[in-house]
Amino acid sequence: MLTIKALFFVFILLFQLSYSQYKIKSISPTINKQDPVNLKIIETLGEFLETKDPKFWLESDFKRFKSPYYEIIGIESGKNGENFYQPSLMEIIPTNEDDKRIIKVAYVGYNKETQSSLIKAIYNLVAVKKGDKIVFSKYLDYTTKNWRSKKEDNITYCISPSKNYSIEEAERQKKDIKLLSEFFNTEKFPIFYYSTISPEEVFKLKGFDYHPMMYADTSGGFAENFNIIISGNNSEYYTHEVTHLYTSKLFPGIDPFFNEGMATYFGGSGKFDFLWHKEKLKKFLYENPNFDISQHLNIYERFYYEKETPIPYVVSAVLCQMIISKYGKEKLFHLFRKGNSVDEGLEIFNLNTSNINSEFRLFLKK
Repeated sequence: MLTIKALFFVFILLFQLSYSQYKIKSISPTINKQDPVNLKIIETLGEFLETKDPKFWLESDFKRFKSPYYEIIGIESGKNGENFYQPSLMEIIPTNEDDKRIIKVAYVGYNKETQSSLIKAIYNLVAVKKGDKIVFSKYLDYTTKNWRSKKEDNITYCISPSKNYSIEEAERQKKDIKLLSEFFNTEKFPIFYYSTISPEEVFKLKGFDYHPMMYADTSGGFAENFNIIISGNNSEYYTHEVTHLYTSKLFPGIDPFFNEGMATYFGGSGKFDFLWHKEKLKKFLYENPNFDISQHLNIYERFYYEKETPIPYVVSAVLCQMIISKYGKEKLFHLFRKGNSVDEGLEIFNLNTSNINSEFRLFLKK
């Protein structure tokens, strides 16, 4: 017969599990709920997903990544509502380390009108046992722990097993870093560069088994906090994202429009450099003489010419080049430091809806 103390303990466990299930929405029946560690993981996961409180996360991750779980902040929201996508616990997977288990969480919404379920993402995190507590950790270090590492000057490359390392590309990247440091009048700094073969692999490093952007492009990547590059370009060269490391460090309030313009100016976009895209923009404007640049200054507009040239990015890069040539880079830096909006920034340089098209086209002819 169970003692009163034992009954109380069982009651508490059942209460915690039920309370967590309320937050988690659903838990796969394949998960062993007889395992006390799994029960503690479920309880802690429910608390974390409800609050996103940093106390449930490994402290050292904040020193390494600054915002280690930013990818799932607001992930519940979508066009169907603010909390449409609810977390479901799919798996708790043992690892070869006794204190770590892999957690898989799916974000699923149910549309009552269409009577269909929609999945937004499947996200991995690591549950770490610390004494009698569970804390979570970012998937990146765990999944790359056996990857090759190469040190080239100030860059540490972490190389996917799927790709071959290119010393030629690494040397090219070193030259661009020297150029960037000179242009921005700053010392070079340590960069951690994860080199993968595709955006699909990039998103897997970020913790996703599925994300709608994994297959949207054939190339791409991210500049992360604390000097981290995650590249899906199958290359050790990615000056576009490296430029973002410089601008975020020197001008934390820079408007995204100018931020992407500088990155495109130095690193191009996709497989091609700025000058290649600039020629494509000239061709596009020649074919579309009535195109109004002032109506396409939203850097998030997915507007491509011939599937390769992102028009807003290249327009921003050319505008940055115009400003530098006419006023000098220091005046542009002042704009970046103040964090002026696109409209405010252009006004400072005497550009507005009435003259930007003529001035822009005139500059392209030089």
